[in-house]
Amino acid sequence: MIFSETGDLIFANLTDKGYDEISRTHLIDPTGECFGRNVVWSHPAFAEKCCFARNDKEIVCVSLAK
Repeated sequence: MIFSETGDLIFANLTDKGYDEISRTHLIDPTGECFGRNVVWSHPAFAEKCCFARNDKEIVCVSLAK
């Protein structure tokens, strides 16, 4: 799992041969700014099959259960 600075949660396989993206979903909008672009700088937290992500305005909880 990878959390991007644009607020996307990405599932991917990383190998010595490259990056294979499995899926991507947008969790939260960026509210910070760095080098002229909008970013989410906080790291997500994972607990109880959930992903918690926050920006400067809100926090979201997304289930990772199948």
